[in-house]
Amino acid sequence: MLRLIMDKQRIMIKHVVKRFQHTFQPYETVLARLLSKPNEKFHLSKPLQAGEVINTGNGPIRHEDVIGKPYRSLVTSSTSTSHQYMLCRPSLEEYVVNKRREAQPIYPLDAGLIVQLSDVHADFPDMELGPSIDVEKPASFQRLNLSERYDRFLHDRWENRKSQLPQGLRTCAPPKQYLECGTGHGSLTLQICKEIHSGNAYYDGNDSTRGSILHSLDRNDKHLATGVRNLKHYDRGIYWTDVEFHLLTESEQGPSQWLQGPAASYYRDVVGRLAGRPGGFLNGAFLDLPSPQDHLETIAQNLVAESPLIVFVPSITQLWDCLCQIKTVGIPLSMTRVLELMPGSGGGGMREWDLRRTVIRETGKESMVVRPKVGARVVGGGFVGIFKKLPADSVVRTWR
Repeated sequence: MLRLIMDKQRIMIKHVVKRFQHTFQPYETVLARLLSKPNEKFHLSKPLQAGEVINTGNGPIRHEDVIGKPYRSLVTSSTSTSHQYMLCRPSLEEYVVNKRREAQPIYPLDAGLIVQLSDVHADFPDMELGPSIDVEKPASFQRLNLSERYDRFLHDRWENRKSQLPQGLRTCAPPKQYLECGTGHGSLTLQICKEIHSGNAYYDGNDSTRGSILHSLDRNDKHLATGVRNLKHYDRGIYWTDVEFHLLTESEQGPSQWLQGPAASYYRDVVGRLAGRPGGFLNGAFLDLPSPQDHLETIAQNLVAESPLIVFVPSITQLWDCLCQIKTVGIPLSMTRVLELMPGSGGGGMREWDLRRTVIRETGKESMVVRPKVGARVVGGGFVGIFKKLPADSVVRTWR
């Protein structure tokens, strides 16, 4: 038994060493920056696969010419040797902003701040010997298409990971579950996953081994498909198994109806281990949808006490509508903070600076440019309301 464990550890160490050789591996994404204008002209690739290309204005760059290259290598397109491109690993911000979109994204700096304000996080779960869940799981929107090479790669890597995990275990406590409405571009989805990913260290495909789950809802199938693709392609699908995507049906106009349906019942009663017992199963919720006030009561019923409910809206009057609904109906939620996300050149209320070396035309001498950027595209902005679920014995003061 000890030898088997040591063999598995060697395999995992070899995989980690290969993963961090600082060279581009198959199915990674790459940002090709034009060397003469690295901050102005750049191209985000699809996951690297043999036979594919990065289309630039100066000809294509073959994926075969990128795979195996060290980070920050220089390449030329197949039709122009006079234009060099620097191959970079995209940051999460660069990845989200440059991915093709079907919906307006929450810009990454804003999304990161929203998640930080929520204070959601997950640790490695405590495990015990116990039975796994044998109830049929609801159908998943993000099923893999094994006829596609990238999906086959995710499937094979997932099967290899499961074979290395101990068998016969389950989490000592139910997983932390979070709700996101709606998925949109997937920017907020990725930021939440960064905080809860460690909860699934022992996830082997059965929900009894999950330490955290993000449920992402959307009523638009194109938006949901875009969010799924963006999550799936980021960093070789690192967060792929942390999320359950749900497409709302015609009868489900929002999270209120979904929370009363069969999928939510499975995750509440079976995965959340609340069958026949009162209480909520959600440890947090994020609302980025029209008329959020219509869903506050049902969501609050499904929240664990002291859990955050974050509302992101473009207008301050929408947060006022949420507060009016809470105080009129008597919903057990407490508004703790209201913040404005200031618009800026990069979103997130930050001001971007221009810091570079330049040549003064009149004198020909080198100098420095150190100043805030001007004329940049202004993005981001909005209002965030932070609510907390009150305990069951709390007295909710209502407005008359």
